[in-house]
Amino acid sequence: MADEGMTKTTNEGTLGTTLLLSDLYQLVHDEQQAAHHQLMTAWERPLSEKLQKGITQGFLRLERGPEPTTLWAYPDDTESRFREGDLVCLHQGNALEPLCRGLSFELEEDDRWLLRGNRAMAAFDDYTGGACYVDPDTMDLTGYYKQALEDITTSAAGRDTLLPLLSGQLEIAFDEDDMAEAIDIALAEGCNDRQAEAVGWAHGARQVACIQGPPGTGKTRVLALIARLAVARGERILMTSHTHMAINNALNKVHAQGVSVVKVGRATQRRGLDDAIPNFDGLDAWEDRPTDGYVVGATPFATCTSRLENYAFDTILFDEASQITAPLALMAMRKGSRFIFIGDQRQLPPVLLSRSVLDKETHSVFSRLTAREAEHLVMLDETYRMNRWLTDWPSRAFYGGALRAAGENRERRLRLRGVPARFAAVLDGGSPAVFIPTPDISARTKNWREAELVADLCEAIVAGGLPLAEIGIVSPYRAQGRVIRTLLAARFGREAARQVVADTVERMQGQERELIILSLATGDEAFLGAIAEFFFQPERLNVSITRAMTKLIVIGPESGHLPDSGDATIRQWIASYRDMIGHCRRVAL
Repeated sequence: MADEGMTKTTNEGTLGTTLLLSDLYQLVHDEQQAAHHQLMTAWERPLSEKLQKGITQGFLRLERGPEPTTLWAYPDDTESRFREGDLVCLHQGNALEPLCRGLSFELEEDDRWLLRGNRAMAAFDDYTGGACYVDPDTMDLTGYYKQALEDITTSAAGRDTLLPLLSGQLEIAFDEDDMAEAIDIALAEGCNDRQAEAVGWAHGARQVACIQGPPGTGKTRVLALIARLAVARGERILMTSHTHMAINNALNKVHAQGVSVVKVGRATQRRGLDDAIPNFDGLDAWEDRPTDGYVVGATPFATCTSRLENYAFDTILFDEASQITAPLALMAMRKGSRFIFIGDQRQLPPVLLSRSVLDKETHSVFSRLTAREAEHLVMLDETYRMNRWLTDWPSRAFYGGALRAAGENRERRLRLRGVPARFAAVLDGGSPAVFIPTPDISARTKNWREAELVADLCEAIVAGGLPLAEIGIVSPYRAQGRVIRTLLAARFGREAARQVVADTVERMQGQERELIILSLATGDEAFLGAIAEFFFQPERLNVSITRAMTKLIVIGPESGHLPDSGDATIRQWIASYRDMIGHCRRVAL
């Protein structure tokens, strides 16, 4: 009977990993198809419409760049959605007949853009002069994903550890002596009890540890100490995430601990990285690499290329793990034997084109690992960012009341002087959270009247003594962010206005400001109903309102102008939004 039970368990485990692999392959395929369809749909739209909507950027002319792989492009007066780091398709009016695909928008310098790509010079040779354009482009990474999944399928580590781990069938173990040692060190260095516990669990984990870090709870400090202690015992660590910005931020914290750190990737992807941290195109170039412990920062894709494909690591450390899909995580995991995930499943999930946010299946590796009652999960529970009034609502709404304000900001309120009478109630320090109904209930993704109100508020805030750099403006839409940045530049001058971060929720995750204005822009009730699963997504709302330290101003649709929904989940999300604005002081302007 015992043998029969063991056989049944083994068969169930094999079925579980087979289904998991099938789902992962399907996700990779569906994402590639969705990305291609989205790209073709965008390219086929009329040029005038794309320019008007900011989908396409126009240029007056092209010039040869400083290197054979680069071009200088001089923008015309149109304003687009593109940011440094985006991939673009260069053409002379028809994106379906490109001069060059896969160019990287590397740098914006004064009145010109630097574009980089292996075929840049060939494109310039084909360029006939005059106006040209760039549309969005994408890179087909399906081959990397398939290579990683095939490696996992055929390797003992994949069959015995990685797939059982993600399918919930792996027995998790910890070394209690290592845990106790790390906890003592963390406490001695000023960590709070839960931070010290997280460091201990990560240091003692034989296979995996997950650390949930709600906003402002010091997860990057914990990450850096975990890396330092692992390097001290001779471990080679791959520090990875879904973006170079997240990797660079984590590497800075680790480097500050005196750890040997290097970034692997193009030199143009080191924005925000400490100048003292070396950057190499591949790990082979790090000639004075330590023989034992060190930290390498790179994306999971680097493990599929000459940059890192011939290297293995003791520990793979994932930051912002809630935004990493399971296939992307496995790409890096196949190069290690121990895995530490740091993230927050109540903040932004992965961006997927082929799946709805209402999809019940767990696509984030962090959510998958923490979906069940996990003995390998610890949540940091003290936020040092928000004061206690701003902490109260997200704590109840997203963290079961467990998140508490701590430290110097706990009792702080915004203190301004000489505020114009029009905004006295809005900027009153006695009301840390304020709600203002949007002045345009017909607006969709661009609300000029609301943007004017935001600019007026910024003038009043600066007049009251708060520097521009301490103001953050969050919006669901790039279009609204562009309008606000344009108005701020007109009010304060372009250089001064750049001190204000005015961007989408995705770009604001991980950042904080003394005062946050959330410009939700949409007032049209029918449009709200059409985009409800995007607009009311709770993870998006959580990130938006938890950037503020002492003051949150929400401008958006009020309770009486919210849509009905036939979906129970969306009804719940709308109720949560209604509860949030009800928690704020309402001020009508």
